[in-house]
Amino acid sequence: MARREPRSGAVIAGGHFLSLGAARNLAKHGLPVYVLDSAVCVSQFSTCVKHFFRSPPATQDARVVEFLLRMAAERSLDNWVLFPSTDDYVRILAQHRKRLGEHYRVTTPPWDVVKFLYDKRLTHRLATQQGVPVPATCNPGGMDDLVSLRLDFPVVLKPAITAHLASVTKKKAYRANDTQELIDLYEMMSAVIDPSEILVQELIPGGAENLFSFAGFFKDGVAVAGLSARRPRQHPMEFGRASTFVETVGVPELRTLADRLLQGIGYSGLAEVEFMYDEKDARFELLEVNPRIWGWHTIAIRAGLDLPYMAYADAVGEEVVVGPARENVKWVRLLTDVPTALREILAGRLTVREYLTSLSGDVEWAVFSLKDPLAFVADLFLVPCYMKSRGL
Repeated sequence: MARREPRSGAVIAGGHFLSLGAARNLAKHGLPVYVLDSAVCVSQFSTCVKHFFRSPPATQDARVVEFLLRMAAERSLDNWVLFPSTDDYVRILAQHRKRLGEHYRVTTPPWDVVKFLYDKRLTHRLATQQGVPVPATCNPGGMDDLVSLRLDFPVVLKPAITAHLASVTKKKAYRANDTQELIDLYEMMSAVIDPSEILVQELIPGGAENLFSFAGFFKDGVAVAGLSARRPRQHPMEFGRASTFVETVGVPELRTLADRLLQGIGYSGLAEVEFMYDEKDARFELLEVNPRIWGWHTIAIRAGLDLPYMAYADAVGEEVVVGPARENVKWVRLLTDVPTALREILAGRLTVREYLTSLSGDVEWAVFSLKDPLAFVADLFLVPCYMKSRGL
């Protein structure tokens, strides 16, 4: 009887809770999973992670690449599938794909593709070319250019490259209600990032209740599997760094828009395409794209779409049968959703009954699992670390 060759495993770069969800999904299919991170992380406490490695910080590209190559050689990881879970790792894997590809099967497309999703200036240009609606956006060339803009306040100031600002301020964007606030925020951001990266964008009316996404696995810009979701709670509620409550919805238009955008660059891989519904213009407008594992991707797994495993199977040349996603599924990250909901209740925007109702039904918990309880306990103890590194 022929001996069956062992299957290649998976390496996930980054160990925050979103990596934990991917690790659980891949381990469910019998795959060994390794996780690396530069700090203590929740994934290292999971029974689904075979090994955890302390790596150099993701801001040190050359050291991370050398670490991955050395790990592949020392651990015999040839043909293992490599996943990014943060924007920094997306950049590293894309820019060094050829070299890393000598050992790993890299799920991130080349930089010539990924750069259009990493840099919002290029994302905006791509959307315009592909006929995907976007909020009115300016990229001022300096203070003189900024003050000459004719704007309808309020507006949003955001970085073209999220990680450059968020790593210092823990913020994704700022709201300016008048010209003086605009100037003050522009000067503050210019002290942190290159002024050429600052975008001034129309503020779409409405709050988080108008946030939507289409997320899935794409081949050549077409969704092979995916689902539409609404993201009514995030932390913080305005310009949130991450969703805290998500629910699947039936909005076919979101898939059409996501396909139209990603076909423009022939994108293949996992991606979350974020939109906001503009009630004034009665249309969905593109916000940004996450070309990697994203925070709430396990809602798709709960709905019947094993997205991380689909990406793995595609990388190693295996076929996966894709069925329809189950409807009316919810996702909750208790650690951030409870305080978010409490603030909304105290502000009179949410009732206790409404909140409890939102937690009922077919729910996927971001971290909590009876089959993997230590990770949830570790997540609670890691709160001080989260506060320090990313503002929770």
